[in-house]
Amino acid sequence: MIMNSSVESIVPFNQFIDSAQGDHLHGIRSDWLSEIKEKGRIEFYKLGWPSPKFESWRYTSLNKLAKTQFFLPQDMELAKLPYQDILPVDAPKIALVNGKFNRELSDLSTISEGILVNNFQDMSDEQRALFSLENPTTLPKEGLPVKALNDAILSDVLFIEIRPGWQSDVPLHIVSIGCGDHVGFSSKIFVSAGENCHLDIVESHAGEYESTYFSSCVSNIDIKAGARLGHYKLQNDTNTSTHLALTQTSIEADAVYDNFVMSVGGILSRNEVRSFIAASGVDCCVNGAYLGTSNQHIDNTTFIEHAAEGSKSREVYKGVLADHAKGVFQGKIFVHPEAQKTDGYQMNRALLLSDKAEIDSKPELEIYADDVRCSHGATVGELEEEHLFYLKARGINAESARRLLVEAYIGEVIDEIQSQSIKEALSKVASDLLIKKLFERSNER
Repeated sequence: MIMNSSVESIVPFNQFIDSAQGDHLHGIRSDWLSEIKEKGRIEFYKLGWPSPKFESWRYTSLNKLAKTQFFLPQDMELAKLPYQDILPVDAPKIALVNGKFNRELSDLSTISEGILVNNFQDMSDEQRALFSLENPTTLPKEGLPVKALNDAILSDVLFIEIRPGWQSDVPLHIVSIGCGDHVGFSSKIFVSAGENCHLDIVESHAGEYESTYFSSCVSNIDIKAGARLGHYKLQNDTNTSTHLALTQTSIEADAVYDNFVMSVGGILSRNEVRSFIAASGVDCCVNGAYLGTSNQHIDNTTFIEHAAEGSKSREVYKGVLADHAKGVFQGKIFVHPEAQKTDGYQMNRALLLSDKAEIDSKPELEIYADDVRCSHGATVGELEEEHLFYLKARGINAESARRLLVEAYIGEVIDEIQSQSIKEALSKVASDLLIKKLFERSNER
């Protein structure tokens, strides 16, 4: 075993990583997958476990995860998808159970002819070759340990190709479900959006009952010139699970990328979004909302890199934290010298409903061009007493007034979503979750 000096000689999670190397997925030996997993294992041990000593992991520790024993998933029977925990969208569904494609629970009968979906068994050599391509984005000094870990325990690979010029108002829904106690799994999604295509992709991440599991998802997205891709995610894993995700996107000329992540589940979650703007005329939106209660730890880390002249990026994150929950926002806009006329905006706002809740916010601008318009900021606050008084003066009771204000607060960032149908679905989910996690619970006390 190759070990980094910063890693304990033996920890339970390392044993899980090593055991994954001999896993023949789907009962089929794949030298291609085995090579990816071995390279990932070597890279992860080289980098070492992420810890607060790394700049990009300053506010999030995985020490507890490293000391937890997980096991490779066995074939799990799942009668149906937990529809109450996933986004309510009418769309073809790709079901992943413990990271593996599940054909029985998937519904691809209505998938558009302009969209090609394969898992690793059906991928062509050309599609597999795309996975060897390095993402052009500038890496942090400590590398990308989440990617290496994802590769090391890889459960399946999903390839989605949107043909050039294809446009559809019907989204594609990827549903990832975790099952079983102390199960660890990963999946990798590759999206190729052809020139001038238009499609929305939705992800729902949830778990069966109160399963304790570890999940990792890495998405590599390539958006060609003139394309528009909406990418919307609901991370609603079980209360005792851990979710680590990385989305890497490369965007070409005059393309639009609209990304939104709603983080509400898991005892620890980290959603990292890295976007590389490779050409001019790009419109890149990376937004999100988060709701933390109890002892939840929710980390949103973003990196938007402008490498060409005349493109825009917008980043807005808003969160609500109660009890002892902790939120983290780390966002950086990086502008290369050649990226003149860049327009970049970044903002994180957090609403604290408890004096024990905590938010660590670190917005950053790193600019090497002299003709740009870039700004960033962060605010932390409580519910305005003036607003509460206004509503109560009009006959609304205190609890309803609080709920209305919190819903409106989260609703402002959901309104940033460009897809109307997805906006409505996420608004409904946000309202239901706020009632369930905050207000129904408070009434029970």
